[in-house]
Formats: sequence, C-alpha cells, structure tokens
Amino acid sequence: MHPANLISLFRVLTLPIIIYLLTLNTTPAVFWAIVIYGFAVFSDIIDGYVARRTNQKQLIGSFIDPLADKILVTGLLFYFTLIQQFSWTILSIFIVRDISAGIFRFLSSREDIIFSPRKVYALAVSTSQFLLVFSLLLQTFVFAGSAKLADHIILIVALVLFFTTTAVVLAVLSFIHSILFYTYKIKNKKSHFRQAKSVSLAIVANRKAGGYYNSYRRHLLQVFAQRRDAPLFYFPDQKNMYVGIERDLSAYKHVIIAGGDGSFESALNYQPLQKKVLGFFPLGAGNAFYSFFYKGKRYEYLRSRFPFREMELDVVELEWEGGRRQTVFVNIGLDADVIRYSQDRTRHGFVVYLRGCWRSLWKAQSAYTFEVTLNGKRKVFSNCSTIVLGKIPYLGYGLRSLVGMIQPDDQKVYGLAVINRHASWLNKPLRAWALIVGMFNVNIPPLLSFNAREITIRSSVAFPIQAGGEYLGESTWVRLRVVRKQKVLVV
Repeated sequence: MHPANLISLFRVLTLPIIIYLLTLNTTPAVFWAIVIYGFAVFSDIIDGYVARRTNQKQLIGSFIDPLADKILVTGLLFYFTLIQQFSWTILSIFIVRDISAGIFRFLSSREDIIFSPRKVYALAVSTSQFLLVFSLLLQTFVFAGSAKLADHIILIVALVLFFTTTAVVLAVLSFIHSILFYTYKIKNKKSHFRQAKSVSLAIVANRKAGGYYNSYRRHLLQVFAQRRDAPLFYFPDQKNMYVGIERDLSAYKHVIIAGGDGSFESALNYQPLQKKVLGFFPLGAGNAFYSFFYKGKRYEYLRSRFPFREMELDVVELEWEGGRRQTVFVNIGLDADVIRYSQDRTRHGFVVYLRGCWRSLWKAQSAYTFEVTLNGKRKVFSNCSTIVLGKIPYLGYGLRSLVGMIQPDDQKVYGLAVINRHASWLNKPLRAWALIVGMFNVNIPPLLSFNAREITIRSSVAFPIQAGGEYLGESTWVRLRVVRKQKVLVV
C-alpha cells in the first residue's frame, strides 16, 4: 500500500483509539488523546505532501481519503454529544449542512451542472470544526484533573464557545451559499443547442424492445405519437431491421427511435439515418439514453407539443480485435461483464440486470492492469476494475458513467476509471461505492477521470467490452476517437 494511503487509513483508525482514551477520563489518557488527534490533523497535510512528492496525486488516491476527516471530526463531536459536553442541536446543524450539500450535488449532477461553490467555505467549515474538537479536548483535559490548565478554564470555555459559534455561522453561510449557487447555475445554465421548431416528425419503434411487451408503455408511445401528430413506423421483424425504413422516413428530417439503448446505437451505425436529427423514446430495459435525452425527468416527453432542443453530439469510433463500430458509450472490464451476464435483459428488464450484477460478483474478473495512451502519452492504471468511455455521462437510474462537465461536441473522448489503491478483494464492493460517488459528480478516489482526442487501452490479458448496451466479446486492446457529429433532439 502506498504511504499516502496508509496516512489516510491512520486518520480513520485514530477515532476509536481517541474515544477509548477519553472514556478512561484520566489526565494521561486525555493528554495522549490530544496528541493523537494532533497527529491525525497534521497527517492530512503530510498526505498531500507525499502525494505531491510522487507527482502522481491522482493515481495514488485512496477512497478513504475524502471520508477520513469527516469520520474523525463527526465521530468525536457525536461522542461529546453523547456524554453531554456538546449540543445535539448544533451537531444536527452540521449534519444537515453536510446532507444538504450532498443533495445539491446530486441535483446538479442530474442537470449536468458542476456543483462547485467557493472552496473557501468548505475549508473554513472543516477548519472551524477541527478547532472546535480541539477546544473540546482541552476542556475534557481540565475536567480530567489537569492542574496546569485548571487556572485557564474560563479561557478554554470561551474558546469552546467561540469555535462553536464560528462553526455554526460558517455552516449556515455555507448552506445559504449552496442554495444561491445552485439557483444561479440553474437560471444561467449554458446550452449547447438551439430550440427545435415544430417540424415534421416520425417515430420508428422496435417491437423487440423490452418496453414494448408492457401495455402501459405501448400506450405512452401512442400518446407520444398523437400529441406530436407523428406517424408511427416499426422496424421490420427481419435480420436486417432497416429493410424499407429509409423509404418510409425519406420525407422526415426529425426521427425518434423508440426502443432501448441498443436500438438507438443501431440507428447511429445505419448510414441513411446519420443524416437525420435523431431523438429517443424510452422503450427498452436500459436507460442510459433516457437519462441523457431527458435528464431523468419522468414523462417529460409527454408534457408539451415539442419540448426538444437540437444539438450536435460527437460519435466515437470503437476499434478492437473484433472489428469497428460507432458508439457514444463503451465499458471495459467489470461493467462489461455485468452486460455479458445479463444479455437477456431486454425481455426481463431491471431484474435480469440485477441478476447479471450478482453473477459478476462471483464470476467476473475485477483487477486489471491497463496501459492507457492519451494523445500519445502513456499511463498505467493498476488494480483497475472498470473503465467507462464515450460521450454519454449516464448509466441510467440517476447514476453517472462519467464525471465532470462533458462537452457533447468538442471532439474529445471522455473516460472514467475505477482504481483501487488497496487490496484487490475490495474491487467489487468498491465499484458499488464508486457508483454512489459518481451520482454526486465529483472526481475523487476511487474515480479517475480523463479525456483525449484519441485513447488506446491495452492489457496483457483479454478484457470484456460492451458498447451501447451490447456485449461485444473480449479483446486485449481498444482504440477510440471521434469520427463525426450526429444531430440529436434532447429535452
């Protein structure tokens, strides 16, 4: 394990030790609790210094690091509250502030907004809470019988009051600033697309999509077509699902693909449709495109006559040992194995997808060493469970596949790797934790985001690949680059 990661782990392990020493309630025990707390606080500075010295801060980060400080401070404040040396009300204010920050991050992520209020607030809040805990430890030292500090009890109580007040004020200000920041970003959200006029529109539905077997979703498809006065065509039930479609759609510029993720990706690879402006109606089991086109807004596509906007989306060419195809999202590694073990999901939906996750938990490999070349620059991702690549930043169900601001038409391929700097047996549970972190659109361990105009990934062992919801097999290398733009309709 890297020294920087050991330092992060040390900060977490100090919490039970400090609490145990405080429960002894003797002068030596409390003194050593203060000493250990001081080492834990300064270890955060040492952690950053070690990372900078190695010049690999992003690649050595521990998933424990972002949580270590919060676990230490909140845990000690909770202990002081239990022994009635701190206020439940004030502790609740701190907790509400932290929860609200997470909620704003999640809401911003759904709207594809980077939630990044001024870092000075977060730094001030954390520093004030560190000092508050230190003053409470000094107060406990006096109560335990310290003769040297007994004469300064009034000053120490004043310090506790001062740091408590400061921490509360900063927490409230941070909460208010988060509200204002989120509101401002929503009102001033920049758009990469223009309003689409009410034009002739056609819908092509895939009868083999999972949603088509549900009568209610078929009803929604009919409502969707009626409200837009759009003809409804169906892909023919043949091996070549595009027979006759080009003739039917010749008079229409805007075409809605009603199906799953695979249906839309198939349309991207059908050359005559590449000249159209493509939209999406969710009629499949997978919903990565539903999350992208509608940002998870339930039934938004039914609320008005034509709520779409037109934009350009980069289309990526994926090349691997098995061939080439155009796509907008690719998974390699553990996530691709989930698709491998749930290939019948189009008929059985989310339940079969969960079954695929369960099978992957026991059968799939999760520790790969990838050699990643970004615009000619080589990096090595060790103990990596999965890499997501493309232009669609959603897996569906409110989960993100990519973090950061993903520009849809900048000719770059975006990537996100899940890298574990601890024992490999943690890789699979850590992938579940990475999904939670991704929901808040933050680039912290175990996530590592990157982008480049051309990305090549190699491995000494074959790894599974999936693109657009379809399992493609295994390969020891993949190459990705943007090859064209596709006009699409989004909400």
